[in-house]
Amino acid sequence: MQTFVGILLGGSFLAFLQFLITRHDDKNDKFREIEKTLNDIITAIKKLDDKGDEREAVNKRVRILHFEDELQEGKGHSKDSFDQVLSDISGYNSYCDKHPEFKNEQTIATVEHIRRVYQERLERHDFL
Repeated sequence: MQTFVGILLGGSFLAFLQFLITRHDDKNDKFREIEKTLNDIITAIKKLDDKGDEREAVNKRVRILHFEDELQEGKGHSKDSFDQVLSDISGYNSYCDKHPEFKNEQTIATVEHIRRVYQERLERHDFL
């Protein structure tokens, strides 16, 4: 009888150990699944952030090109307007430097012209 009780207790102990091991493995699997999901979310957020940065760079480029169009049409601008477009140029160029695959050829000559006109108006004090 003692042998039977010993076997029963030993079997129960082994079953309990197996239960704990399985539970531990299940928790680890759940943690790995949570970690993978979080990494996927982080990757998706980074992609959205990158798209937002690119969209902002495109918006800056549009504002720069529009400003140049207005200069070509002879429209006058205040110093504040020039300062704003120069800020856009700085941010746009910074984005382009960090993202060499982003097309930048569209604004090179435009930026040179805006800076030249700014300098001329600054020297003549003839902003609006």
